[in-house]
Amino acid sequence: MALQKWEVFQNEATDFLSDYFNIHCSMEGGFDATTSEITARNADQVITTIEAKFCPAQAGQVILLSDGNQFIFSEKSKNSSNVYTQEIINYLNNNYSSFTGTNSATIPITNISYSTLFNWVKTVYKQKNVQWMIASKEFCNLIAKDTLLAPLDEIEKYFDISITFRRKKTGNDHIPGKDLLDFQEEMDLVNPNYQIKRTNNRYLMTLNSKVTNFNIGTKYLLSMTNKDCQYYIKKKDMNTNPNVVFQLNLKDNIEFQDERFKKEYNL
Repeated sequence: MALQKWEVFQNEATDFLSDYFNIHCSMEGGFDATTSEITARNADQVITTIEAKFCPAQAGQVILLSDGNQFIFSEKSKNSSNVYTQEIINYLNNNYSSFTGTNSATIPITNISYSTLFNWVKTVYKQKNVQWMIASKEFCNLIAKDTLLAPLDEIEKYFDISITFRRKKTGNDHIPGKDLLDFQEEMDLVNPNYQIKRTNNRYLMTLNSKVTNFNIGTKYLLSMTNKDCQYYIKKKDMNTNPNVVFQLNLKDNIEFQDERFKKEYNL
């Protein structure tokens, strides 16, 4: 299955940083992860974490629940709530009627300060130990002049930011143990020759050949890992929830701050 452009960019950015600074960089999560952080090491010591963005890029999302006549934060969100999350939710609740009726339309949220939006992004990424960001409008054959490399704290100098309200599926979760027998019944109809093991509260399935259809029945999905013929087992999300989605668009005045990066980490 062909990689998407953002996946190609993550791989290219990882290799580009490794070669440019003569350090070891790796995308820790493999193909399965929603993560986009590159871990940089020098002599086996972690020196920093770099967020990789092929632009325009989603910068995060907040999943909400409708509770009576207000929105509340959903624990299904991949990031914990913070003061900026609550500021955004307060705005939505103060304008509840403008947002509650939509089923699938995307509605721009325009009356929240850029400071709040950028601070939300910084807070979320700092929780993941991100200190730098690499970004480009090109997804392959990266060169320094077309690539941004800057500290996370300075991203407002290089990006435009926007948020929208929409209803969407919240994403597919790793299968819970209680559904494993049901999954196996569905999988047996497709291919009974597999092995399943549990690791870090996730279920990995190994087959003797690659699958051509990642859907297993109507409720389950196989997700690629960085190993051939090995897949995470996921349960499809069947619900539609209100979401706030953040997007970053790269400006033209980018900098590849290589000398600053070298100085900071003694490279």
